[in-house]
Amino acid sequence: MATPTRDRESILKAIQEWSPDEQMALVRDILEHLSGPFIEEPKAPPDSRGLAGLLANGKTPPTDEEIAQWLDERRMEKYGH
Repeated sequence: MATPTRDRESILKAIQEWSPDEQMALVRDILEHLSGPFIEEPKAPPDSRGLAGLLANGKTPPTDEEIAQWLDERRMEKYGH
């Protein structure tokens, strides 16, 4: 059963006059009386098979030596050693 907007607004206005402790107690009571899950279950991560070609560019992947060289070059640019 839905609460008419006018009633909901008057309830909220009345609750705003309560102390924060009273407001939190009401929240706890409402959560305890909810039926069913009220927290959304986390979604599963995307299936990696669907992402397989996302970054494909048709080139062969770099070798470990090439990556090491790139890192060394970057360090030289950044630190000058």
